[in-house]
Amino acid sequence: MTAPIIEFENVVKRYGDHTVLDHLSFSVQPGEKVTIIGPSGSGKSTVLRILMTLEPIDEGVIRVDGEPLWHEEVDGELKPASEAHLRKMREKLGMVFQNFNLFPHMTVKRNLTEAPRTVLGLPKAEANERADELLEMVGLETQAEKYPAQLSGGQQQRVGIARALAMRPQIMLFDEPTSALDPELVGDVLNVIRHLAEEHDLTMLLVTHEMRFARQISDRVLFFDAGRICEEGPPEAIFGEPKEERTREFLKAVLDSEE
Repeated sequence: MTAPIIEFENVVKRYGDHTVLDHLSFSVQPGEKVTIIGPSGSGKSTVLRILMTLEPIDEGVIRVDGEPLWHEEVDGELKPASEAHLRKMREKLGMVFQNFNLFPHMTVKRNLTEAPRTVLGLPKAEANERADELLEMVGLETQAEKYPAQLSGGQQQRVGIARALAMRPQIMLFDEPTSALDPELVGDVLNVIRHLAEEHDLTMLLVTHEMRFARQISDRVLFFDAGRICEEGPPEAIFGEPKEERTREFLKAVLDSEE
């Protein structure tokens, strides 16, 4: 087996007295599509925010593409990471947020070209070409000169996906990408993510409450409860024959509500 592209080793995250991640350990292989499911407050989104360096960790070590994320190796010892190290590591990851997080004062196209030009130093023509290709991929090539407020929520989220991809990340993180959308807009966004999963060898880590979708696109599903992995396995096993009573309870409640 190849080396993991994401590796959590005994990671602890606390907010005050509340432990959100409780000595969490798991790994993701390059190109693997992994979905995290579980009840609210189980630590799912915190995992993604930590990977994007939006939240620090209290204990443990995380490695991304073989390098420590929140640490640097100095004389054989792990020391807290510098801002320069965190910036370098961020370039390996792209994140799609629940609430789009687009720049409202920029056109759709500029939302896609800004970071490649300022962070990666891409020439304007190359950044524009990349943006055009991605907007075509998400079906929004005719919306390039509009502003986010002129788009539907589903269109804004597809722009969010294209913007993350514009940085050519090795890993894509999706944090409940359809939770802020009206039901009739969910399908278009899921279709874009499904296309990514099927056509590209990107590593994907997805937090979602869309259980049927998770079953379709995942190589592996992790069920989180109280900051730990309660059960993990291929989607057929987790959704078809879960071993743990807590997993069965959760899936019954969620799937009954989808009926």
